[in-house]
Amino acid sequence: MKIFLSHRFWLHALTLAAFFTPASSYPAIPEISSPLPVPTTPEIPPLEIPEEPMPGIVLRKLAFDREFDSPVMLASMPDAGGEQVIAMQRGEFCAVRLDGSGQWRPFLDFREKMKGVVLFEEGVHGIAFHPRFSENRLFYLSYSQNEPRRTVISEMRASKDSTPDALPETERVLMEIPQPLADHWGGHIAFGPDGCLFIALGDGGLRDDPYRLAQNPWVLHGKILRIDVNGRSGKLPYAIPDDNPFTKVQTVRPEIFALGFRNPWGLSFDARSGQLWCADVGQDLWEEINRVESGANYGWSDRDGPAKSAFHAHSYLPNTATTDPVHAYTRMRGEGICIVGGLLYRGQKLPQLDGAFIFADWGYGSVWALGIDPASGLPVRRSVLHRKDPEHKFNPTLVTADLDGEPVLLSQDGALYRLEKDDD
Repeated sequence: MKIFLSHRFWLHALTLAAFFTPASSYPAIPEISSPLPVPTTPEIPPLEIPEEPMPGIVLRKLAFDREFDSPVMLASMPDAGGEQVIAMQRGEFCAVRLDGSGQWRPFLDFREKMKGVVLFEEGVHGIAFHPRFSENRLFYLSYSQNEPRRTVISEMRASKDSTPDALPETERVLMEIPQPLADHWGGHIAFGPDGCLFIALGDGGLRDDPYRLAQNPWVLHGKILRIDVNGRSGKLPYAIPDDNPFTKVQTVRPEIFALGFRNPWGLSFDARSGQLWCADVGQDLWEEINRVESGANYGWSDRDGPAKSAFHAHSYLPNTATTDPVHAYTRMRGEGICIVGGLLYRGQKLPQLDGAFIFADWGYGSVWALGIDPASGLPVRRSVLHRKDPEHKFNPTLVTADLDGEPVLLSQDGALYRLEKDDD
């Protein structure tokens, strides 16, 4: 998710020694009443692909007798009788059934741990269940903590009951990543078809990536990481997969799978091909969708969306090759302000969406399907599935799927929605 604050930054040439000092030693970045202006007024680009409404699909609210406070993630428990777990930003986790029964039950109460973690982007960011959960009862969490400010990735065990409950006393911390500032956490986690855990991390905060962390290959910010939770590398509480792209490059952290992200939100794997997709929340101009490849650099903050950034005169490192987004939309055309990922649809109930990437905008409450040519992999159309009614408190925080691959949307107001066939 995205926080809209106004800051002046002191452009600081980051060194490795400076980065590993305590958070209190970072240079002060005073706030001002308005953001720094973009140096040049960009020309509004034409829409690259046609946008058109797609009739026959409707957004329907799921019936529950409660609200789910700021839900950020929905994860499936393998072989757990059809339950999925909703992670809420302030530390509550509930197991739910999305079969229309409205059934829910507590799964984990982390609210005491989240006391004092109250800023807009702080809190719980993700949950993912081990592919062999039915055997080992392991699942994984991503959340933020303060004093010092940091992202925590941890492992926890659940009970062996037919309706499992989390056992918080079993928590084992895998990673603690120091955070210089209180926004752009990213934090979504997901297991890939290869059994590795993928972790999306934002650039650490403020405008323009002032510390240039997203392009710094020796820090984990602004990256997607890939680790093996089943092994150990040296004294690390996890293993570095041998086929990670930078394991033999001494100047790059070996956990890094891909780099150059601002605030990645919504990791998902194509159920058919295994391809990783990720939405990346933009700054002033662009919101983007990326097809994430091993070792690729997606440009931020040398680039902003499909263009060179206006706020950094030079690339962080020379001769940096970057990968353009699959698709980007822009505030310059009034399309949205904060992208929310996202999944490539492979369900059965909405065949007109097969192979399309479904995504939304948190601020505008719009939901789209990006039609992609299977031969070229390029987008060919953008279909509008839903436009927010001004009276409707709909601010989507995630586009994900139920156990059958059918789209489910979480909304910050505490409701869950489905995209369904409109029979009216």
